[in-house]
Amino acid sequence: MSARNKPAIEAHALSKEYRLGETHRDWLADAAARLRGRAVQRSAPTILRALDELNFTVAEGEVFGIIGANGAGKSTLLKLLAGITDPTSGRAILRGRIASLLEVGTGFHPELTGRENVFLNGTILGMLQREIREEYERIVEFSGLEAFMDTPVKRYSSGMQVRLAFAVAAHLRPEILLIDEVLAVGDIEFQHKCLGAMKEVAGGGRTVLFVSHNMAAVSSLCHRALLLRQGRQVAIGPTDEVIQTYIQSTADTHAQDAAGFVALHERKPLLAHSPVIIRAARMVNEHGEAVTAVRMGETLRVDVRVEQLNQFPSAVVGVTVRSVFDQKIIHFNTAMAGGFGSARRGAKEIVRLEIPELPLMAGAYSLDLLVFEPGVRLIDRVDGALTCDVIEADWYGHGYRGEAREGLIAVRGECRIAVREEN
Repeated sequence: MSARNKPAIEAHALSKEYRLGETHRDWLADAAARLRGRAVQRSAPTILRALDELNFTVAEGEVFGIIGANGAGKSTLLKLLAGITDPTSGRAILRGRIASLLEVGTGFHPELTGRENVFLNGTILGMLQREIREEYERIVEFSGLEAFMDTPVKRYSSGMQVRLAFAVAAHLRPEILLIDEVLAVGDIEFQHKCLGAMKEVAGGGRTVLFVSHNMAAVSSLCHRALLLRQGRQVAIGPTDEVIQTYIQSTADTHAQDAAGFVALHERKPLLAHSPVIIRAARMVNEHGEAVTAVRMGETLRVDVRVEQLNQFPSAVVGVTVRSVFDQKIIHFNTAMAGGFGSARRGAKEIVRLEIPELPLMAGAYSLDLLVFEPGVRLIDRVDGALTCDVIEADWYGHGYRGEAREGLIAVRGECRIAVREEN
């Protein structure tokens, strides 16, 4: 394989271990004790394997996503690839100049001004002063920090630091760009600018590694993705397939009782003086049996076990359906159905919410549950209380199944040739 055709990034059995509970002070104290001839007795440290033999390649010009829950090892992987820390075993090969946007403020000297840091970063990347000057105005315009470029970076807010860091990383022509959760800081407008800039960087033939919890951004930007769980490589492949694997792997694992209810009461109240009203929940079929999936076009039934709801006469119980990209798709609540009417109330109740002919394409979704007084206050809420798989079915009645990539809402309609035009 010629150098030109080799991957931009290679990871071979890449691993990283940390010794928990040990500090440099401990090491120095032990060394001093040994010099004095004293025996050192210390319990063996706990070993945390943050990354466990990762193997993957990233092609030149590819946008590659890295996803997983908090603590999965995503940021550790980027730090290894950026050369910030060394692997315990294995090796990583990167071909090209690297720019990284990891933790807020990384790569900036706090005492230097924004202008001076731009030139410092460009010099570190091996650029000539003339090349940096050519890009400087574009960097300032992108960051929106023109009035602050002669201010020391230590006086920047975290959002300002991210703005400048991303502008620098995107415009100083690195061949490999490592980005960790840049979309978690900054306003919506800046986030859109970042997404557009990453597409431009990739379109220019440069390689991007992108870590994010924003599944919509990962799906729209990345050709392939890697899923990590507790430092291990779980899945690698086309982005949408890996995202589906991630969503399925995070399905609710809380203990269920004999009736299929998932316990939700072991949590802190939403507000200091608010009761924990939502105690448990389940999905059921038309026979009242607990299920985890529903077919396209069938009725979604959610049972919510509540306590003390009767103490809030104007409160409603609602369910919000979210996509794997964390988008709110559907909301339904008891007020929309006319409330409970004259039903007898008690301290402990099960509220059933039903959405007939669920208009969702096949895929994985999550259900948020909430109790609130409309227009007044939120009383209780559980995000991601349940997971729901929508299974494809012949909802349209003529064999067409549809796909989630066409849109998440399934609608019926009509079509015809309105006018036949003659040549």
